[in-house]
Amino acid sequence: MIKINRLYSEPQIFEPISFEYGINIIMGEEAESTNKKIGVGKSICIEFINFCLLKRIADSRLNLIPKKYSDITESQIKLDLDFNDKKITISRSIKNQEEISIFVNGEEKIFDRLDDASDYLGSLYFELFPTNLKRLSFRNLLQPIIRDERSEFKDLIQSHDTKKRIPSDFGPHLFYLNLGLEKYSEIKTLNDELQKRKTYFTETKKLVTQNDELKIQDAKAHLNELESEVLKVNKSIEGLKNNESFELLQEDLVRLENRLSELRTRQQAIKYEIKQIDSLPKPENINENEISIIFNQFKQGLGDLVEKSLDDLKGFKSKIDGFRSSIVNNRLTALKKELTQLNEVVRKLDDDYSQKISLVDKGEVLRDLKTSIKIFNDKNSELSNLRSLIERYDTAERDKKLFEAEKTVLISDFDEELYQKSKIIKSFRETILEIHEKIMGNREAHFDIKTTKNKSVVEFVMRTDDDGSHSTERMKVFIYDVSLMLNEYTKQYHPGFLIHDNIFEDDDSIEKSLNFLYGFNEKSPNEFQYIVTLNSDLIELAAQNNKLHFNVNDVKRAAFTKENRFLGFKYNETK
Repeated sequence: MIKINRLYSEPQIFEPISFEYGINIIMGEEAESTNKKIGVGKSICIEFINFCLLKRIADSRLNLIPKKYSDITESQIKLDLDFNDKKITISRSIKNQEEISIFVNGEEKIFDRLDDASDYLGSLYFELFPTNLKRLSFRNLLQPIIRDERSEFKDLIQSHDTKKRIPSDFGPHLFYLNLGLEKYSEIKTLNDELQKRKTYFTETKKLVTQNDELKIQDAKAHLNELESEVLKVNKSIEGLKNNESFELLQEDLVRLENRLSELRTRQQAIKYEIKQIDSLPKPENINENEISIIFNQFKQGLGDLVEKSLDDLKGFKSKIDGFRSSIVNNRLTALKKELTQLNEVVRKLDDDYSQKISLVDKGEVLRDLKTSIKIFNDKNSELSNLRSLIERYDTAERDKKLFEAEKTVLISDFDEELYQKSKIIKSFRETILEIHEKIMGNREAHFDIKTTKNKSVVEFVMRTDDDGSHSTERMKVFIYDVSLMLNEYTKQYHPGFLIHDNIFEDDDSIEKSLNFLYGFNEKSPNEFQYIVTLNSDLIELAAQNNKLHFNVNDVKRAAFTKENRFLGFKYNETK
């Protein structure tokens, strides 16, 4: 449905590359001055194709090209495509990556948002499909068929850089298989909601159980006890309110409580002042001889200015000490007298208060009106909070269970759809076995699709001969991807092209894999397009030993070396 025809740029920053049906190799070769083939631009070439197919710049290695190379970042990168029955050219620059021009049969359509361009290409892609078919975004559709070398080819579903922790998305794979995409999407959405409910449930449970220090049953038992306590206190207060003399007594009790509060505050103030007076230092007793010596010294110095005698000085000191003692002692006496009087008044008021309380209080709960009301308010507040938390907990638990039950039903429906369409899975499995036999020499492989209760919703199970080794895992991915492109059922939904960036690691796997694709294209020409980057030394030995069924030069679309790089020069990617 989509055939890549040509990658080029305006103004030109690299040599145009044309592509055909069947195998298309972008080769890394040795230069005369060096045998190194790494870093010549094969992967960047693929990145440019991917960029034109609307890959986000933030996810692309093109974003790491230093901005100083303005001729690269400002040039329009262009990709010519056969898109269903239309001739399309996509044009885009690194500098203005959101501005995209799409030429459809020569007519230009300009987009200033990447998502809008993606929606447009998606609408073109799906226009030949039934309108009720579950759709994907254009970029999502291409996710499994353009494998980044940084994916390491070790997972059927993940096709991006392994350093990016992106959740597996089975959507496009299920779309190609025409299996359960709608149910998958519903369960994924339900999973997100269920996760929110579980988080809310867990947080509420921690509040009810005081960070899991209690059990839920204990919290509910405490709720029952609180309800009983609040009922008893409330019953006593209501009993007061129903008493005929309650209003009069209430006024008296409130008045007495306020008066007692004032008096007790005064009591505390007097006690504090008495304590302060008791801590004052006593008048110092000075020796008379010492006074005489000091006085005579001053008298000699002052001459006739001082006429008072020593006896006058002593008399003056006695008056000062007497005046001080009088003030302190009088104040202390007055305070103690006031305290005695206050104590008597407080005692009488306490007796009066107790007498009035006894008229309405049966002695079960109520001892002090203010205290009882405070207890009631505190207990009632605690009761309301705990009741609210437990109600939230019960509701959260119920919601969680409802979502889990709904998920169980959807998974059951998904399983039923897999069963009803088992012929597709069986056909796809057979395609895998056929390719495995031609490449690996046996049919010791297996493929199945199963639903799961975890976040991934579904699991693709694929087993091959010698599972687990690095090269075998790569071949497993190759066989799966090619099967997805060529199977009689999946090719109806598949774009018809596949791009692998450095998937092959040894000449044996290259020889058998490419021979299979070449032979398939010979029998059924113009049905697929396979673009692969590889280094020449991995295919040279097979070519020299005449193990290849084709001439490498016939399928080589571009070749790069250290002296003839894709972009013409070496640069260091920004970090």
